[in-house]
Amino acid sequence: MKKLLFFLSSCLLEAGVARAQTYSTAPTNTSSQQLAQDLGVERIRTALTPTQADVRNVTSLLQTGTGNLTIINQTSQAILANQAAVQQNGIGNGLYLDQTGSNNQTSFSQTGNANQATLRQNGTTNTIVGQVAGNSNNVDVDQIGTGNKYSTQLTGSQGRYVIDQVGNNNSFTQRETSTTTPLPGYEVKMEGNNIHLTIEQGKVFP
Repeated sequence: MKKLLFFLSSCLLEAGVARAQTYSTAPTNTSSQQLAQDLGVERIRTALTPTQADVRNVTSLLQTGTGNLTIINQTSQAILANQAAVQQNGIGNGLYLDQTGSNNQTSFSQTGNANQATLRQNGTTNTIVGQVAGNSNNVDVDQIGTGNKYSTQLTGSQGRYVIDQVGNNNSFTQRETSTTTPLPGYEVKMEGNNIHLTIEQGKVFP
C-alpha cells in the first residue's frame, strides 16, 4: 500500500498539477488561507485532477515552514512541456500558478511570511522568474501571448504589484529593495508587441 501511495503521488507531480500544504500553529488569516478562499474549494479540487493532456508537464516544489500553500495547474496539448519550479520558506505564504499552452516556464521563490503570488501564463514560450523576500507582499502576474518575460528581484514588505502583458515578445523587469519602509506597489499593463520595461527602486543592483 505504501508503494502504491508513493506511485500515485509521483504521478500527480509529474502530471503537472501540484499542491502542498502544511498545518501547524500558523497565524490566522494567513496569505495561504486567503488564497484558498479566493480560489474556492471546487477550483482547488479541479486543479488536483490531471488529464492525459497534462502528462508532458514538469513540476518541482519545495516548501519549508508552516501554513504554506501552493497550487500549480499546467495544461499542454503540445510536445513541448510546461515547467514549474516553486520554493516557499516561511509562515503562511500562498502561491497559485496556472500555465496553459506549451513551453511556458516559471521559477519562483518566496521567503518570509504572509506573501501571496498569483501567476498565470497562457500561450507559448512565456517565462516568469521571481524572487520575493519580505512579508505581506502581493504579486499578481498575467501573461498572454508568445515569448513574454517577467523577472523580479523584490526585497521588502507590504508591496502590491499587478503586472499584465498581452502580446508577443514583451518583457518586464522589476528590481526593488526597501528594508525600512513599506513598498508602495503599482499596476502595469502592457498591450502590444516588443515592449520592454524595467523598473528599479531602492538599492541599485549590479
